[in-house]
Amino acid sequence: MKKLIYTSLFALLVVFSAHGQKVLTLEECINIALDNNINIKTARNNAVSARAGYAQSKFNFLPSLSGFATHRWNEGLQFDQTSGGLVNKTTLSGGGSLSANLTVFNGFQNSLNVVRTKFLYEASEQAIESNIQATEASVVGSFLQVVSTQENLKIQEQTLGLLKEQLNREEKREAAGVGNMEQVYNFRSQVAAQNLQIVNQRNLLESSKLALTQLLLLDPADDYDFQGITIDDAKLEEEIADYGSVYDKSTAYSPALKSAELNLEATKKSLKMSQFAWMPTLSINASYGTNWSSNVRDYQTEIDPATGETVFVRDGDGNRIDLGVTSLGTQFDNNVSKSASFNLNIPIFSRFQNRTNLQQTKIQMLNSELTLEQTRNTLTNQVQQAYLNLVNAKTSYVAALESLVNLNTSFEFAQNRYESGTIDFVTYLTSLNGKNRGELELVRSKYAILFRQLIIDIYTGELNLGAGN
Repeated sequence: MKKLIYTSLFALLVVFSAHGQKVLTLEECINIALDNNINIKTARNNAVSARAGYAQSKFNFLPSLSGFATHRWNEGLQFDQTSGGLVNKTTLSGGGSLSANLTVFNGFQNSLNVVRTKFLYEASEQAIESNIQATEASVVGSFLQVVSTQENLKIQEQTLGLLKEQLNREEKREAAGVGNMEQVYNFRSQVAAQNLQIVNQRNLLESSKLALTQLLLLDPADDYDFQGITIDDAKLEEEIADYGSVYDKSTAYSPALKSAELNLEATKKSLKMSQFAWMPTLSINASYGTNWSSNVRDYQTEIDPATGETVFVRDGDGNRIDLGVTSLGTQFDNNVSKSASFNLNIPIFSRFQNRTNLQQTKIQMLNSELTLEQTRNTLTNQVQQAYLNLVNAKTSYVAALESLVNLNTSFEFAQNRYESGTIDFVTYLTSLNGKNRGELELVRSKYAILFRQLIIDIYTGELNLGAGN
């Protein structure tokens, strides 16, 4: 009864474990990596910033408009500019103004900056694609490491099953008195050695899974498995395109190369801006403002019948009769000021700042040229290496396929002869190990072709996961 309960609990545990396991395909892994990759997110943020800079460079042609308002409190002796007199009392005053400025000419700085920021924006967009390309290549390499290790593990387990069958046969023969313990011990040692290889292979598989999980920025505590790739043997024997065609497609597509070229164009425009920094700047300014003061007051007036002029009415002491502070509306109307100006600024001496900026932008342009050259050299080396690896993988696959056919035939003969007692254990084991190595080599060569082809497809922008899954 206890055994039944333990068996049921174990079965439930296996069911729940399988239910909680998430199986990911290569396409899903790439999509997850593209969503989670920090470099891609950073590149996208940089592109947003570059797009804003490009938009601002266009807005720089517009006039600027600013408003100003103030309210002041003063105590003591002062000159009240609004009332136009010297006063010694508490004064409240204020005002406001609108001013506009339009740059008519500034040495083509705005025009060049528009082109420069456009190049920078386009370069940032290509930087996103470059990071996507690098991420895809990393995921493909890590994923195929996992699935190839899984296939190797299956072969090792199949070999273990074969050794166990032979061990069981020898144990029965020994028990029946027609065998010997030496053969039994030989097979037991081989089973133990094969178990060790399987343990090592499983450890390698777990390490590969962990590396892929970390690359995808997933939680390693979650249970993930990765779906193998079905390989069409007919496609493995297809001829590959010539190197010139692959290289031309790679250079035409390469976002890293495009980004480097655009950055170089941007630094050329920066150099032009530095060269034109000695040119004068012409601008137009206009302003409209008004103000008020508590010292501006209204006094009672009347018409002098003798002269017909307006005169102030005075009290018995000869002082003007004060009616209070002039209303804000009246002051605003009376105190309006307007101005307009054309301004020409000619840089004569800037403490060598313009010369220094010119030198620095020249260095930036030279570095951009070197970056472009380095990017092109790196791409060339990558494509050459990937293409050579694909050619070698094709050659290895053909050789491994032919070798495995012969090794399987040889093992079948060796197995029959060993079971009939015409060859010794060492000869049989040598044939078995040869068959095992042949199967492993064929699996490696298959996945090597698939991996190298996917890498080339990434370089040429022709990645199609639907064909490989």
